Amino acid sequence: MTENKSFYRKIVYVVLLAVLLFPISYLGAPATVDDDGGKLALIREEAGLGQSNLGAIDPASETIRMATLGLRGIAVSMLWSKANEYKKKEDWTNFRATLEQLAKLQPYFISFWKYQAWNLAYNVSVELDDVRDRYNYVTRGIDFLKEGTKYNQSNPHLISELGWFIGNKIGRADERVEYRRMFKADDDFHNRFFDGNPPPPEQRDNWLVSRREYEDSISVVDDKKKSIGQKNPTVFFAAPAMSQINYAEAIEEDGIFQEKARAAWRIASNLWRDYGNREMRSSRGSLIRLADLNRWELETSKLENEFSNIAPGIRDEIVAEKRANLSPEMLAALGVPASIRTEEQQNLAAQAEQSLDVTLAEIADQIAKKYPEKAGQANKLASRIAENQDRIFLIKNNRQVANYDYWKTRTDFEQTSDALRARELAYAANQAFEQDADLLEARRLYDESFDLWAKVIATYPGLEYDSTTGSDLMEYIDQYNKVLQQLDLSFSDEEVDANFPLWEILEGSDQERKYFDAITEHKRRLEGGDQSEATTEEPSSESADDSE
Repeated sequence: MTENKSFYRKIVYVVLLAVLLFPISYLGAPATVDDDGGKLALIREEAGLGQSNLGAIDPASETIRMATLGLRGIAVSMLWSKANEYKKKEDWTNFRATLEQLAKLQPYFISFWKYQAWNLAYNVSVELDDVRDRYNYVTRGIDFLKEGTKYNQSNPHLISELGWFIGNKIGRADERVEYRRMFKADDDFHNRFFDGNPPPPEQRDNWLVSRREYEDSISVVDDKKKSIGQKNPTVFFAAPAMSQINYAEAIEEDGIFQEKARAAWRIASNLWRDYGNREMRSSRGSLIRLADLNRWELETSKLENEFSNIAPGIRDEIVAEKRANLSPEMLAALGVPASIRTEEQQNLAAQAEQSLDVTLAEIADQIAKKYPEKAGQANKLASRIAENQDRIFLIKNNRQVANYDYWKTRTDFEQTSDALRARELAYAANQAFEQDADLLEARRLYDESFDLWAKVIATYPGLEYDSTTGSDLMEYIDQYNKVLQQLDLSFSDEEVDANFPLWEILEGSDQERKYFDAITEHKRRLEGGDQSEATTEEPSSESADDSE
């Protein structure tokens, strides 16, 4: 009997296992070429969580990970330790080999690709003496990061990071002149990077390739609906336009002007305009466009006028009531001019001004009490105004983060003939000074350049002196000063002072106070000139009296 029970029990187990195969097959069957797979496979596909959705599947990587028999974490830890050891020993061959092994074990670990690419491009490259060897390791770091994007095609952060490496490591390094030249001429790199379909030579500038990668990262967000996580959208979406701006600056530094430079700035302007019109999510969850500031300010101004016309005088009544409740000390402090208030009076005045502040809600409540029939209209307008003010606050903050106004103005004026010619003349002046040692020609060219810059600044009065443009002009002015010194002249000389048109730029951008004495002397001359004009007017007046 016992043997029969054991037998029946085994039969039941087998039947139960067979029955369980059906839900397991329904839920967990993998997708194949001819079949969409089970329910879980379909859900993974819809959510984009399958390995094929993440990026390329490497059979070698999958085999190695299976071969670790669940000990992948231990293997990874050992390899990381080895990599750090080889790095300390400056054994770059074994270091690279270890990174390749790690890549097989951690193909979907984003931080791994970023960290080790940084190691190659930044930490390892600087240890080498020859600039060609340094460039070689910079491109190896970029290649390594590019390999990571193949496994993580739907990760905008990694693709954006690739754009940053190509743009900034090659375009901002101390060796950027050599790096940019080698990058353009590196056929092997471009063939690898673009999978055998490299761009034409004129499109191989590192900033243009960087822009392309940034645009690809944005495409992942727009087309595949992937999140940028905690990254600031104001910075993330500005990247393509900034790369184009950097390209336009770089070619002018290389001595390329005229129509090619104008076209580069025109594209930058268009990209910046598109960026300003892009709808982005703010830190408070609402959608904003940086270019909409004027629109919202105008609309809010109209709503505020409409709100104040519901019941004119209500605000003044509330202010009068609040003022009546202020202490005598506060009232006295308000009566003292701000420029001569003591510290105690400043504090009392600040408290008083805060107490006198009237909110929209307070006005709406007062309207509801005095004019109940207008309460609904007042509350509705107050709510709309508050929402608009919040949106305006967010737009202004994000415009400041992106330095939106400056770059909009910059991409506009750099296209003008005056700005293009001014930069070309400054470049030619520098060449005449450093290469030809022709001091008189260098001075003449700088003078022409500065006259044109004065016209540009007059046309765009909103240009800030402490901006990147101010720094560029200070570089030209510093070079000009070197020319003057070798001609036994200085900015303090009356001849130079009278003909130099950028005194406001010099004063606003002289952070190191190198030209303090010259600026002081210039102001003294201006004041003296005003006084002399005043004295010349008096005799004519007396003469007129005498003639009468």
